[in-house]
Amino acid sequence: MDFMPIVPFLATSFPESLVLYYMIFFLAGKKVSFHTIAILAIVTSLASYGIRSLPMEFGVHFLLQAAVMIFLVTLFIKLHWRTALIVVLLAGIALGLAEGAILPILAWIFSLELGEIIADPLLRTIFTWPHLLFLASLTYIANKRQWRIPLAKKNPLFIICLVQALMLVLLIAVFHAYNSGVYPSFTFSDLINTSIIVILVSVVATIFVTVYLLKAVEKEAKLEMELHYAREINKLNLELEEGRHDFYNYIIAMHKYMEDKNYDRLQSYIEKHYKNIVDIKNLVGIKFPEVSSLISAKYKEAFKNGIDFKWRVNTNRETLPLSSEDLTRLLGNLLDNALDAAAAKGSDDPKRIDLDFKCNQMGLMIRITNTGNPIPEEVKNNVFVAGYTTKDKSKHGGLGLHIINETVQRLGGQLELKEAEGYQGVQFVIRIPWRE
Repeated sequence: MDFMPIVPFLATSFPESLVLYYMIFFLAGKKVSFHTIAILAIVTSLASYGIRSLPMEFGVHFLLQAAVMIFLVTLFIKLHWRTALIVVLLAGIALGLAEGAILPILAWIFSLELGEIIADPLLRTIFTWPHLLFLASLTYIANKRQWRIPLAKKNPLFIICLVQALMLVLLIAVFHAYNSGVYPSFTFSDLINTSIIVILVSVVATIFVTVYLLKAVEKEAKLEMELHYAREINKLNLELEEGRHDFYNYIIAMHKYMEDKNYDRLQSYIEKHYKNIVDIKNLVGIKFPEVSSLISAKYKEAFKNGIDFKWRVNTNRETLPLSSEDLTRLLGNLLDNALDAAAAKGSDDPKRIDLDFKCNQMGLMIRITNTGNPIPEEVKNNVFVAGYTTKDKSKHGGLGLHIINETVQRLGGQLELKEAEGYQGVQFVIRIPWRE
């Protein structure tokens, strides 16, 4: 760095450090005495002078100064290092933006060049005060009105966005530094290299933001789906309770028909309720409530849409090679996808869904076949991509098959998509092995 005498440096650095620590403790929600802030500001200013006196590339001194402030805040105020990092970055960004906005305006008002202001120690000190007073006043008002920024310690998205904002401030700063000509050691080559680094860091941060948001969307979709299936299980339990309550009334009605020797009415009454009782018996006979509740709910939905839904469940094990959450995620998404595809057929076309659910010593096999249009070969490679859908995008997010594929891969299973057997349609086959 270019040398600067200690007196004018401290005349600028000390007030900046005071305001920075004032903002830092406000953002962290800590009440600290002015005496403590002043001591930290003096230590930081002296450390900054020592750092700036070292021969190093332009910009490195800023990172070292930020590291010093994070260390001091963590050491003396006992802030968690992640919180200290966030508040120091926030305060530094606010200082950089305020200086970058106010200093050019003042230079224009007084008809001065930025280079003249930076080169003259007195002007540099005087022109530092306006944006520092602005930030101090803004922090004071925010503190009085108890405004707070939610600082989530485990929120990487917030930190990444801070990094992007910091990169923008740094990019503006290096261009100002080069144009001012105050730092002779800051060459055009340094400007190019620094700009490349800033842009690369911003690109990487953007990639992380994109990945984070995609995972957040997937997580939200999974939570909504699990909540939906939990409601279905609760609904089935309620129906079973209602059925048990109604069974008492069925017995009374049948006994009355027998007393009156009205056997024709008795037979008609028994036949009317026999199918419902058999269906309930079959569902209750399934060992796994997640399966029975989903089949019950989707069976009713299929009936309303005129879809012939046939299901077979065959298990000789007391457990399954996956969690109940993964089971509802796979089976629920597959059935939803089959219902949508079958319902999309014309009103005069046959609509059918066949479910085979089998678990044995080899593992779990789920096979769902439904009527519908065959999937073209060029589309098969895209149906499992997040966000891809051939349906109405206002109603479908394109995450169902992606979630299925991601879950199957995580469980070490296999997912197969092929044409239906016996009729025109689509068949999905999932195989989940037992884990050792």
